[in-house]
Order: sequence, then C-alpha cells, then structure tokens
Amino acid sequence: MVEDTVFEYLRAMPGNEWVRQIHSCKVSDPLQPPWGRSYRLVEWTMKHTPESSRRVVPAESTPLEIAQAVVSHIPGRRFCQQSDD
Repeated sequence: MVEDTVFEYLRAMPGNEWVRQIHSCKVSDPLQPPWGRSYRLVEWTMKHTPESSRRVVPAESTPLEIAQAVVSHIPGRRFCQQSDD
C-alpha cells in the first residue's frame, strides 16, 4: 500500500525530528479533475495536534517523492472545527 511505504520513508528520513511526531498519513487514489493534471491528496496528522495537514502531489509521484513533499511542507492556513461547548 502506498501509505505504508510513504510512512516508512518518513520514519527513515534523517534530521527531521518532527517527522517522528506524525501520527497518521493518508494518500488518496489518483484524482482526475475536469481540467489539468491528475493528482493525489496527502493528509497527515501529528500526535499532539488535532488539525490535519494536507498537500497535493502529482498522481505519478513515487512514495519517496510523496514523503519528501510532506517533509518540505510549509504550513499555511489552518482549518479547525470549533466545538459548540
């Protein structure tokens, strides 16, 4: 499975201590929009953070390329569900 291989690459990457904090990583099947290139959506969560991070990668990306994209991710906007307490 692609997700398992990506997770293995993430764990093996040296010098990225925060990568050890990744709790889950999901990789979608290739998606084809009505225009443009096909892509995969990569979503991961950290152990102590409720928000998830997402990144789009080309559909033909290898598991190593997907792991490198996760490591090079620069956080942008955060979308959190607010509880109605």
